[in-house]
Amino acid sequence: MEPYGRPIGELPGDPRRLSLEYHQRQPLSGVEDQDGLDEWTVSVRAERFRNRTVGGVVGSLTLFRLRQDERFGPSPCGDAEGYDLGLFHAVMGCYDLGRGGYRQEFRDSMTSADGDLLVLWDVRLDPEWRGVGLGPVLASQALWTLGAGCSAVAAATTAPVAGDEGRRLSAEEWNRANEKITVLCESIGFRLRPRPLGYLLDPATEEAQNAREEQLRRYDALADAWRAHRG
Repeated sequence: MEPYGRPIGELPGDPRRLSLEYHQRQPLSGVEDQDGLDEWTVSVRAERFRNRTVGGVVGSLTLFRLRQDERFGPSPCGDAEGYDLGLFHAVMGCYDLGRGGYRQEFRDSMTSADGDLLVLWDVRLDPEWRGVGLGPVLASQALWTLGAGCSAVAAATTAPVAGDEGRRLSAEEWNRANEKITVLCESIGFRLRPRPLGYLLDPATEEAQNAREEQLRRYDALADAWRAHRG
């Protein structure tokens, strides 16, 4: 396994005592064809340790699922635009607004175009839990849990304009942060597809499934290493 980016003993707790909690938000609408987009918030929760203050929510992920059914028309794209331009562009890279349905480039690149589209939009983790590869593990677990029945998962996550301390990032810092996000996405199976598709994960491919298994192995190795360090 590759060396960690920080001493493993600096982790505030046992990685095996992290859990994911899934919460769905669906906008209420009186128009049937405008409820084709579901928002999922996945909270990363750490158990509270004896004689420690560590615990509670230590991170979160946000994903959106666009359902491919009779409602998969212009409205999901409009819904996506209402959330964030990055999300909107990720959806529009896959979706042909003029003809309806997925773009031909999408159909040519994916194993199947008969399924929903899941979009990974945001991944956050408290600083004390970073630097040991937990981000890819958590993102992989969330997208495989929520991606059942999907043709593809699109990556729409970008670095925030401000850091943890609230200071606005310089252009160089922001670019470096986005490079790290690209590495994270590629490590869990996303691949850059022909324009205008962007980064997509095809869950039906052996490559994507192998990437998932690799993240599970990395998680097990991380947890074992932490426990060995703690004795």
